[in-house]
Amino acid sequence: MVTRITAGAFLTCGDKVLMMKRGLHKELGAGLWAGIGGHLEIDDITNPRVIDLIKTCYREVHEETGITKEDIKNLKLRYIAIRKDSNEIRIHHFYFGELENEIPLPKCDEGELFWIEREKLLELPMTTSNIEVLRHWSKTPDNKTVYCIVISPQGDSAVVSEM
Repeated sequence: MVTRITAGAFLTCGDKVLMMKRGLHKELGAGLWAGIGGHLEIDDITNPRVIDLIKTCYREVHEETGITKEDIKNLKLRYIAIRKDSNEIRIHHFYFGELENEIPLPKCDEGELFWIEREKLLELPMTTSNIEVLRHWSKTPDNKTVYCIVISPQGDSAVVSEM
């Protein structure tokens, strides 16, 4: 069994959220909608005991959108989603942040970028992790609490707990 660690962001601007429709060539979530993010890389490990996942998040956001750390306000870890899928445990760290202005959306090798109105987010086809995070966030938009979401191996149920 292996563990896949990822980090990503849902960036808001007013009542819109920056979303990506993942390319059909992607190994995970091909053709599905997601926030911006990706896998932990070796440079994100600051010493043998510490993984700097906010660094992963900023790096991925910049690589996929051109948005810099300085452009993002109030980036905070809000959710850690855990799910077992075949021979892999997936741990995804979801950050939420704000942009003052909608950016022009660049071309992206990972998929297509779109500004989506908040009330339409849950209509999009997404992975269970993304659906559960956005469903809970839409009911509890405060930015102070971190939640853990444990998703059943079948992806048909989830338990949310405050950390």
